[in-house]
Amino acid sequence: FNQEVSINPVGQMPKQSKGTQPTVAVIGCGPGGMFFLHALETRRRELQAKGDTEGLASLPIATCFEKSSEPGGVWRAKRGESDSTNMYEALWTNGPKEGIEFFDYHFDDHFHRPLPVYMPRQPLLEYMLCRVTRNCPHFFDAVRFNTSVTSVVYNEEAEKFIIFSTDYETGKETTEEFDKCIWAAGENGKPRMPTSISTMLESGGFKGKAMHSSATENFEADVKGKKVVFIGDAYSSEDLALQAVKL
Repeated sequence: FNQEVSINPVGQMPKQSKGTQPTVAVIGCGPGGMFFLHALETRRRELQAKGDTEGLASLPIATCFEKSSEPGGVWRAKRGESDSTNMYEALWTNGPKEGIEFFDYHFDDHFHRPLPVYMPRQPLLEYMLCRVTRNCPHFFDAVRFNTSVTSVVYNEEAEKFIIFSTDYETGKETTEEFDKCIWAAGENGKPRMPTSISTMLESGGFKGKAMHSSATENFEADVKGKKVVFIGDAYSSEDLALQAVKL
């Protein structure tokens, strides 16, 4: 989920004392954020099985910030949340499923049936969520949902990241220090509709409804029985055009 973050240097702050576990801030709980947390959890279980206390002591402590109420990033489609990514229900993968299957959790393990070459949004999201939670039911305890990172400040001398965040539910603003910061929010958090397109439609006297592909929660009611023009030939245009002809 795209977060608007400014990064600026600040003055000197105390360094972390030696011997403590490093801390990591992860911004975004889409696939990137989830899979980083999953890699840490997998490594933790491996070290526990070996009885490697030294290795466990050196593992980072991760805190993930997610501005929406659920994980999944662009694969989510929940409506009603302000300023968050919304995908259309007709979203499909643009690559064959064989290229996105996890080595540690096969499609057969999850679906137990044959699958289409290109996967629809909802089953793929469920597959990703099950992969990270099947060995760790409390996987998302490290994630702060409904929390937006408003600013990231790096202190070069102290070698620390200062994270400023806001809890949407309580309005509480928090400032914390981390040794590392991972941007896992991607670049798809806000719809982009070129102003030149809007200007062209207005100057041409267009009286119909113009919408971005992410604003299609009432797609059938908006387009059924009407002439529809798709501007652009990217994947979302192809997906929605196919959905439109089936109405």
